[in-house]
Amino acid sequence: MVREKIVNFLAGSFFTPKVGKLVTGLVRAILKGNPEETLKYLLPQTCERIENIMSHSETTILTDHKGDTELTWCLTLFAELVRARGDTLVMYKSKISSVIHRCVRIVHKETHEAVASAAKNLLKSLSYVYPIEYRLTVENIDEPFTDFLPIRVS
Repeated sequence: MVREKIVNFLAGSFFTPKVGKLVTGLVRAILKGNPEETLKYLLPQTCERIENIMSHSETTILTDHKGDTELTWCLTLFAELVRARGDTLVMYKSKISSVIHRCVRIVHKETHEAVASAAKNLLKSLSYVYPIEYRLTVENIDEPFTDFLPIRVS
């Protein structure tokens, strides 16, 4: 019930830059604790909201130097969400790429910085190497450590 209230609160509102920093810290903590569940509830709603803002606004949103505070907040939230583990982001590939492709041409400084941050976080998340097999286990703890290194000297 608490998770649902937090998700509805985050997905349905937008914040000023000062409050947004506090809220993005909350999102980062929730994302670190349970990335699959957080992405499941927040990422599709955030992407849909960004798409709606981009499609229902005037065509000048790309070239407007004043910016749109709701779009900036949504992109800041999006940038935090793509910090998740790369393997959890793969299932949302089409939504993520759609948002980045549509928003990369925005000239408003804060909004463009949010898109750049999202791209940077996405690249960082997807480039991490996550272990899928642990070679050092309790059963073979007495063997030399060099046997467990991924690169071996022959």
